[in-house]
Amino acid sequence: MKKFLLVLATLLYPLWVFVMVSYHWLWLAPVPLVLLLVLRIFNNKEQQSQRGFAALTLLLLTLALLAGQTELALLYYPVWINAGLLLLFGWSLYFPPTVIERVARLMEGDLPESGVRYTRKVTQVWCLFFLFNGTVAAGLAWYGNWQWWLWYNGAISYALMGLLMGLEWLVRQQVKKHG
Repeated sequence: MKKFLLVLATLLYPLWVFVMVSYHWLWLAPVPLVLLLVLRIFNNKEQQSQRGFAALTLLLLTLALLAGQTELALLYYPVWINAGLLLLFGWSLYFPPTVIERVARLMEGDLPESGVRYTRKVTQVWCLFFLFNGTVAAGLAWYGNWQWWLWYNGAISYALMGLLMGLEWLVRQQVKKHG
C-alpha cells in the first residue's frame, strides 16, 4: 500500500505543481517532492542506487531552492529524472545484466540466451524513450509554458510510457509464441 501511495503521489506531482503555479504559490510546489525524496532515501526496501539518486536529487533541488531558482528546478525536474533513467538503463547495457533482464528474471526465473538478447533490445528501446522524453521535457522547460509542461509531463509522457509497455508486452507474447 505504501509503495502504491508513493507511485500515486509521484504521478500526481505535475498536477500539484501546476495548481501551485496557477495560484502563485510557487514556494509550496516543491514540498511534496521534498517529502517523497526523503521517504525514498530512508526507505530500506529501495536499492542503494535508487536511494543515492534520490539523495542527489534532493541535494540539487535544495541548492536550486536556496539559490531562488524554484521555478527552474520544478520545470527541469522531469528532465533530471529522464536523464537519470537513461543513465541507469544505458549503463546496464555496458555492464550487464540490463535493467530489463533483471526485471524479467524476477518475473520469469532463468532466461534462455534468446531471452537475454530480447531484454537487451528492450533496454535499448527504453533508452531511446528516455532520450526522447527528456528532450521534449527539456524543450518545454526551456519554453516555460506551465500548461504545456503539465500536459506533457503529467499526462502525455505517462500515456507514452503505458503505450510502450503495452506494445512491448504484445511483442513479447509473439516472441514467446514463436520461440
